[in-house]
Amino acid sequence: MKKNRFRFTIAIVCILALGAFSTAGICAEVGVTDDKILFGTFQDMSGPGAYLGKQVTSALTVWKDWVNDDLGGFHGRKVDFVVEDMKYDPVLTKTAFTKLVHQHKVFAVIMVYGSTPCTAILDDIKKEKVPVFPTAATTQNMYDPPIRYLFWYACSDEDNGIMMVDYIVNDLKAKNVKLGVVYQDDEWGKSALKGVEIGAKKYGLKVDSAGYKRGTKNLNPQAMRMKAKGVTHCFYAGYAPVYAALLQEANKVGWKPTFFGDYVTVDPRTFMAGDLADGHYHFFNLGMQHERVPGWIQMEKLFTEKLGAEAAKEPLSWRLMPLMWTPLLYLNQALEEIGPDLTREKLVDKLESIQNFDSGGLGKIQFGPNMRKGNHEYRIFKCDAKKQQFVPVTDWRQPSLK
Repeated sequence: MKKNRFRFTIAIVCILALGAFSTAGICAEVGVTDDKILFGTFQDMSGPGAYLGKQVTSALTVWKDWVNDDLGGFHGRKVDFVVEDMKYDPVLTKTAFTKLVHQHKVFAVIMVYGSTPCTAILDDIKKEKVPVFPTAATTQNMYDPPIRYLFWYACSDEDNGIMMVDYIVNDLKAKNVKLGVVYQDDEWGKSALKGVEIGAKKYGLKVDSAGYKRGTKNLNPQAMRMKAKGVTHCFYAGYAPVYAALLQEANKVGWKPTFFGDYVTVDPRTFMAGDLADGHYHFFNLGMQHERVPGWIQMEKLFTEKLGAEAAKEPLSWRLMPLMWTPLLYLNQALEEIGPDLTREKLVDKLESIQNFDSGGLGKIQFGPNMRKGNHEYRIFKCDAKKQQFVPVTDWRQPSLK
């Protein structure tokens, strides 16, 4: 009798297990259920880049509502996301990533940024094998060497530093050039310095530099140093408000170089410097709102519908918004093409295999096997302070050196 009861119990357990397996079936991946895909993101919501974090979460909110309400989700699943604040701090970023993976149990981490924060979790990404799509960071270590689970999409300050020297020598044909770099003294800024140094070496030029600590607002010492060195062309790597402060300090001390700002300076906050911002150059890998490309028009429509006209004004004024929106369009296509059997490994495979992606003019994006650098070409823009616009002065181009 006891043996029969034992066999009956085992049979019931097996039936329940098979039933659970059959109902879970294709929904066995972490963060994926029959009706939902849970994504995670870490953002600077209260640190020096908080304005960026708020813009990104606005984009994710619009994307979520668009996918769920208008597109009907992906193969019967709606999308959702959770946010962890990392305050642009590398230690807090490691904590945020760990919480997303182990506490929230997200399927993937999406739309994150920051060279220093993202550098802090490279080993964690390798260990956890959680797709991170994409990082918006300037440093080459985001994609070189490639990490299977990490995709990068932004402007490389190393590329742009080389392009700056190319443009000065070959396009502007400037004489008696003295190069300088004013940079946020971390991985972000150091990548810009390295790029300018590489370009300078090619053309036999020298580089002077002045770093500043993250969070610094007084750039007088940096302006004084660059003036003393006789710098005629200066690359700036850092946030737009600090760039505006540098322009003001340069004016105060009588230093009048030609500035080249990295892509984060393509931002309305640059115009805090007023006319001092006029005529300087910027690197960018995205379509501009005033170019009226189809992708921007669609963004404006969706943001206004989902956030309301008043709430949509701030994120839509942010020139960097396509940096966040283009990858979400790319992600949509990947999730649709994968089908209902969604896994992390299949997502990685699909992200690297999509060809001829059309962003509607927002920006070029392309990955491949062992290629995690999603952007390879840039345009150089000139600032029109009166119109508060950045106007392209080149077509798409690559740096002369890899």
